Amino acid sequence: MSAQAMSNPDAGARRVSSSIGLSETKPIGVHPTFLVIEPTAGRAVAGFGDGAVKSLSLTLDGALVSSVASLSATPLAAATDVGGTGVLVGTDKGELCRIAGKDVDVISRVPDAWVEHVAVHHDAARRAFAARRTLTVIDASGAEVMRRDDHPSTLSGISFSPDGKWIAVAHYGGVSVWDTSGSGADPVRLEWHGSHTAIGWSPCGTFIVTAMQDREMHCWRWDDKKGMRMSGYPSKIRSLSWTADGRYVAASGADTVTSWDCSGNGPSGKPPLEFGYVYNGIVMHVAAHPSDKVVAGGYSDGTVMIGNIEQETAMIARPGGGAAIAGLAWSPDGRILVAADEQGALAVMRIKEALA
Repeated sequence: MSAQAMSNPDAGARRVSSSIGLSETKPIGVHPTFLVIEPTAGRAVAGFGDGAVKSLSLTLDGALVSSVASLSATPLAAATDVGGTGVLVGTDKGELCRIAGKDVDVISRVPDAWVEHVAVHHDAARRAFAARRTLTVIDASGAEVMRRDDHPSTLSGISFSPDGKWIAVAHYGGVSVWDTSGSGADPVRLEWHGSHTAIGWSPCGTFIVTAMQDREMHCWRWDDKKGMRMSGYPSKIRSLSWTADGRYVAASGADTVTSWDCSGNGPSGKPPLEFGYVYNGIVMHVAAHPSDKVVAGGYSDGTVMIGNIEQETAMIARPGGGAAIAGLAWSPDGRILVAADEQGALAVMRIKEALA
């Protein structure tokens, strides 16, 4: 993929764009395990491998961090809770915790398991989490709606449908799609050989896409269950993200940010659009803008780029030369991007001008 990227005018850029206001914390030497935005509190919340949970103010200038909690378990995954208030955190003790302010409450447990994936559907007021082969869905009150443990392998990703009526879970051999009403109906099985490592349902409801251990992605069209491959990646795809309109799905795993056009019948036969070559860097994480056809990419050399998919141009939001990016998150209005690197540094990038 680098042949096209080499002609990109942003190749090798190291200067932060004048459209970005950048501030960041010093690295703390601990790997971050999650990064989410809690909009009602005006903060980003990050978890770390030593059990620490910290918050980063988005309402004050600079990168001001405060301690939220010190968990007795390692936080593994998180999502903003229903309504944008509080954060749900899965741990290696099989707990699903809710953090509100600095208060931590355990709201569900799976014995002898790690809660490695968490998802929330805000409109349907549903929370879901995965531990080993078990998928659990609970409502906003904490009552269990469904629990399913008959999957062929450990679950590697979960994603709600846009209307919240279905939830798709990735595992070895494909995807299982469950009715979230708790009706007890058998799942819809979407089969494709190999290990599926991440999943995302398109916001328009048309496609389900997974990343695979075999350095490719697989896409199913939901209405007729037709499968399609997107291949050619030089390294593992750790992250994928849909644009708000569901037209493009962006992915990590290459030396550029790649985005596949899923309009019409899907991505089959279409080359990806690319931006953001940084010499020896590989894209580790991607995060689509909450409203525009814009994607942020975090690289193995610490660079963060923000690019327009259709124009295939990008600007530097954070220069490289540091640890790999381990997480990216946009504020709901798309004016702030937060990044975490593998050494625990947190960066706030404030957008001064329109991106699209």
